[in-house]
Amino acid sequence: MHITHDIHTHNLYSGCCYDPLANTENCIRKAMELGHTVFGISNHLWDESVPGASRWYQGQPISYGAEMKYAFPERTGEMKLLFGVETEYCGMTDTLGMRAEHASAFDYVLVPHSHLHMRNFVIAETEDVKNCRAEMTQTLSKVYPELSEATVKKMVSALQMEDMLPLIAQPKVDYEQYLTDFLTQSLHSLLHNLEFRRLAAAVPTIIAHPLAPSACGNAYWRIVRGMDREQLWQCCREAAGLNVAFDVNLWTFHIQEQGLEDNPMVDVMRLAKSAGVKFSFGTDSHTVAGLAEIRHADAVADAIGLEPDDLCEIVRS
Repeated sequence: MHITHDIHTHNLYSGCCYDPLANTENCIRKAMELGHTVFGISNHLWDESVPGASRWYQGQPISYGAEMKYAFPERTGEMKLLFGVETEYCGMTDTLGMRAEHASAFDYVLVPHSHLHMRNFVIAETEDVKNCRAEMTQTLSKVYPELSEATVKKMVSALQMEDMLPLIAQPKVDYEQYLTDFLTQSLHSLLHNLEFRRLAAAVPTIIAHPLAPSACGNAYWRIVRGMDREQLWQCCREAAGLNVAFDVNLWTFHIQEQGLEDNPMVDVMRLAKSAGVKFSFGTDSHTVAGLAEIRHADAVADAIGLEPDDLCEIVRS
């Protein structure tokens, strides 16, 4: 199947975009050059009426992100232009970063549950890692007494959970299993979150890169393969019942390194298709050049076995 849309993209309104060329005009122009029939920009935003935003999200409220729409051109030829948003779901606190009544300002909402790099916000650290950080803080303070307490804590905090694991002599927690369990549990809790259900009833809602563990390095494939398929099936059935789509996010397939043969993320998406889930495609690009990664979409769609009817309504041309 030929994919002619991309609705998971970011430009300079997202705090994680560092491409100076990625303004709204350039992104739209590139999408038109790629021949898209539907294109959406979905920057990271947090509803300022929802308490609990991280420091990073505090600088990206709806009132800020909504300004991007003023840069939309009046005409984009035959390409349909969508104004989207990617908010956040924090599984550790069951917090959704967007209220349903405010989501109506957007054409669609992407909701990730798998940003595992956002520790102690999306996912809680294990006791092993917490204890290791505490010990490292004490050690650095002794070795470098000239550093302030705040500086030492900042240095230790900069390390990802994965960086700490080799330093834990006798781990009490199977870290990979912890992440595997969290991903399925957080997807389940997201689908049962009352505000999320209100959101899904109010505006087209898509789960961004579902079940794709970010910041997991070489453990990525083991985590995806290790998920309980019966639990996933139940989650997919619930998503289909809520008319919630899945984001076929191209970076999650690791196409260049792994190919699509025996690709566990393809297997996950096939399961979702069999459960009745609808799909949209996204490059998750944070650069103008990255939008060209949509060229892999056809191969992914064919590997999953998708047909035009499997796409969600907002991306059908």
